[in-house]
Parts: sequence; structure tokens; C-alpha cells
Amino acid sequence: MNNLALSMLSPSTSGFPPSPLPSKAATNATAPRCRAAPSGDASLCAFRAHHSAGHALHTNPALMPALAACARLPSAVAEAEQIHALLVKSGGSRAVSHVQAFTSLIRAYARLGRVCDARKVFDGMADRTVVTWNVLLDALIRDGDLDAAWEVFVKMPQRNAVSWNTIISGFARNGWAPVAVDLFIEMTVAYGLAPDEATMVGFVSAVRDIGLLAIGKSAHGYVLRREFSLDGPLGVALVSMYTRCGSMGAAHSCFLSVTTKNVEHWTSLIAGFAAHGQPENALRLFVEMRQVGIEPNGVTFVAVLSACSHGGLVDEGFKYFDLMRSMGIRPMIQHYGCLVDLLGRAGFLKEAFNLASNLPEDPGFVIWSSLLAACRSHGNVEMAELTASKLAEAKPSHGSSYVLLSNTYARAEQWEDSKRTRRRMEEHRVAKKPGLSWIEIDGSVHSFATADKLHIESEGIYHMLEDLKHNFTSAAYEPEPFAISEQL
Repeated sequence: MNNLALSMLSPSTSGFPPSPLPSKAATNATAPRCRAAPSGDASLCAFRAHHSAGHALHTNPALMPALAACARLPSAVAEAEQIHALLVKSGGSRAVSHVQAFTSLIRAYARLGRVCDARKVFDGMADRTVVTWNVLLDALIRDGDLDAAWEVFVKMPQRNAVSWNTIISGFARNGWAPVAVDLFIEMTVAYGLAPDEATMVGFVSAVRDIGLLAIGKSAHGYVLRREFSLDGPLGVALVSMYTRCGSMGAAHSCFLSVTTKNVEHWTSLIAGFAAHGQPENALRLFVEMRQVGIEPNGVTFVAVLSACSHGGLVDEGFKYFDLMRSMGIRPMIQHYGCLVDLLGRAGFLKEAFNLASNLPEDPGFVIWSSLLAACRSHGNVEMAELTASKLAEAKPSHGSSYVLLSNTYARAEQWEDSKRTRRRMEEHRVAKKPGLSWIEIDGSVHSFATADKLHIESEGIYHMLEDLKHNFTSAAYEPEPFAISEQL
């Protein structure tokens, strides 16, 4: 996969009943109804007025703008259905204008959450353009139906760059990063298509999720050679890729190379510093961001609160939480989760438990598990038992609550309680997924679990570990101290 990627990086009938045509007497009542309607968009009003005047549908200049308005306005479902009925009644579905209109109708239904209706319209079309296929493909991707999206992609009689970009970015966003990378290679190597900025956003996002730093750097080089702009999503994707792969120096350099930074660029780097244990850099960057006039959003404050949590900065965390609310940003469960984690890590377990228990919505698995981990770290058995019961309620089939509680008992040398918890886990047939470590070698990521013997090179790996163990124990070795620079 690596060599291929690097070689590229070198230079119908409707289910809706037809609506009767309005009489000319209804014309005068149309305008006030438009103004009163929730979806009283100007283009919809113009479409209604032209239609009420008795003119033919194909001569209505507001048809396409009206369909665009339906896609834009959540309250325009009824209007979309009425236009659909008119299109079916007007016939002539082989006309180019009708193909465009039905394509826009598919987009409108999809954006209104009516994907099944969008598919009905598509299936009922006698003629389709590549744009029609792309609109349906995008609708299925947005709906999260990747199997159906893949089926449509395979059946497409013609594909363009938009088709490939839609499927690659859709798979990358929905957790199918390896497939997205394979599709990128197929697009560029098998079909010889040159990726554009949108393609690279999806590809870099997929590379980020897999952790392929070497290929990510090659992708960055390709972006620079093609002189793609980093001021938008592509720059954000590259910064995020470097931070996710742990290369904070490269992430910061990439960030500095962006000419016009938006809030997403700043947030991505702040979140990276927070995740990699550099809260001072994260908070310093947040201050700088506000000084240059970029207003933070809710995601930015999640990163800032996470930085405070990792740094044990309790007072600062609540200060930033208050700042967020003073800026009119409504706290979400993610912000409260950061506060619970902040209190738990700092040892304020009772306060963290009370906060989690009184949140405006269900804390969920992540918040309770982070608090239980804090109870284990601080050796608080009583609070661990309370939190474990909450965690079991949130996700009874997950093994984390049993394992963390058992480890808490073991840390407190309550061996019988630890064994009892493990037995209960076995009785309920609850299994905990093993934690994995991974390493990238020659463009491939290798993952390992504790005492893993499933890797194809496991015999050689264990042999090498034995040799290293022998060398370390037989040699007089003193670790050499070193300092990590805190400079950005």
C-alpha cells in the first residue's frame, strides 16, 4: 500500500398524490400566505406566484431556486412534496430541465431527512446524469448507509472527481479509513485521476485515523507541490493528522504555514497539545488565538478544558468554563465531562461524582469510566463502588467497570473483593476488549496486545525481546538524563 500511495504522490413514479392546480382566484391569497409561512423563502414565494398565475411548470423561472430552498429549509417538506407532484403531472421526464429538476428534488428530500423518498425519485427517473448519481451517493453517505452508498458507487455508469471525493471522504468520516485509503489508491493509480483539494481532505483524514505518519507526510508534500490552499479544511486535516500521529513539531510548523487561520485550525492544534500532555502550550495558544481576534467555539473549549484536566489546573478549568458561558456558548455534555475528569484527576472524587450525578442529561459510559479510572488511581474504594454501579447501568455488557473495580480492590489489597468481582464478570460472560499498542513500519501499522502471539512475526519478536532482556541485565547501564524543550 505504501509504494502505491507514494507513487501517486509523486509529480420514477411518486408515492405522493398529485395536487390539483390552483385556480386564478387563489392568486391574491398566495402572497400573504407566503409571508406567513415558516418556509416563506423569496424563491418559494416567486414559484407559487408564477404557478398560481396559471403558467406551465417548465416556464417557471423559480423552479430550480424553489427546489434549492426546499433543500435549505427544514420547514419546506410540504413544498417539496407539492413540487414533486407537479413534476410528475407535467410529464416529459426525459427533458434535460426535468432531469435537473428531479436531481434537485433528490437533494431536497435527502437534506430534509427523507432519504427513502429521495431513492424513490432516483429509481423512477428514466434518464440520469453523473450529477444525479452523485447527489444520491452523497445522500446515502450523509445517512450513514455505507453499504447502499457502495452499491450505488459500483453501479455508476460514469464517475467524476466528485464521485470519488464523496465516497472517500464519506468512508473516512464513518470509520472505514482503510477502505478510504484503498479507494484513494484505486482512484489515482488504477484510474489515473489527479486528486484535488477535496480528495486530499478525505485521504489525509483517513491517514490520520490509521496513524500512517509517513504517508501523511508524503501527502503533505504533494499538497505543497500542487500549491493547494491550507486556509480551509485541508489545512485543518493536515494539522489534525500530525497531532493524532503525535508529531507536534510538524503540526505546529504546518499550522504556522497557514496564511489565514480559522477557528478550526487553532482548535485542532490546541486539542493536539492538550492530548499530548502540553497544557501550557495549549492554553498559551488559546490566549494568542483570542488576541488575534478569532472567537472560540464550543469545540475549542472542549480542547481547553481537556488541557486543564491533563494539567491538573482545576481553578483554570472552571475559569474557562465560566468564560465559555459568558460568551453565550451553551455547555454540552462534552464540557461537563471535561469538568468531571478534571475534578477526578485532581482527587476531588466526591465533587466529581456529584457533578456527574446532577448533569442535565445522562453522563453516559465515557464520563463514568473516566471517573472510575480516577477512583482507581486515587485508591478510593467506596467511591469506586458507587461509580462502578453507575457505569454498569450505562453499559452493562462492557467489561471496563468490572476490571477497573477489581483493580481498585487489588490496589487497596482487598484481594477477596477483587477475585469476587472477576468471578462476577465471568458469570455474566462479560469480556473486556484488550488494549492495543501499535507501531508504523514501512507504511503499515502493526498492533499488539499484551502477550500477543498472533502476529506473523511473533516468534522473531519474542526472540529479539529475550536478547534485549539478556543484554540489559548483563550490561552495566545508567540512563542518561535529557530535557524536552517546551518551546513551540
